[in-house]
Amino acid sequence: MLPLSPDTPVGHTVTGRKKTVTSYRTWLFSGGWPRFDGWPAKNVHTDLAAAQQSGLPTRAASGAMCLGYLTEFLVDLFGDEWLRHGELTSKFIGIVDAGDDIFCKARVTAREETGPGICLALDVWCENQDGTPVVVGTATGRLE
Repeated sequence: MLPLSPDTPVGHTVTGRKKTVTSYRTWLFSGGWPRFDGWPAKNVHTDLAAAQQSGLPTRAASGAMCLGYLTEFLVDLFGDEWLRHGELTSKFIGIVDAGDDIFCKARVTAREETGPGICLALDVWCENQDGTPVVVGTATGRLE
């Protein structure tokens, strides 16, 4: 059973599974191919000194990592149907570093009956272990 149904009311909030960002995952995602000398590549995503030289306070995991977490969360909420009919917009507003726990959340903001089902509009966001939002956005999905 999906966490959302055609009867889910406006205002309903859902929290996804905890995702822990690790240095190794960040290196795999942003460090280049792992089978070369000097892996991981030094950049703002993998190396503290490179991040600080760029003016960041710490390494910043790629925003695309959180985008992947949000996409997985939306598939959990709507099923595979989201991959065909869902939409997502996002804005990266905070830094995610290795060791952070990320929680995807969604709040239903609107419901619309469509021919083949119910379309739900959502506010979506990722927040860290302190409850600080790091990604915000909107999404839509259809339930049949």
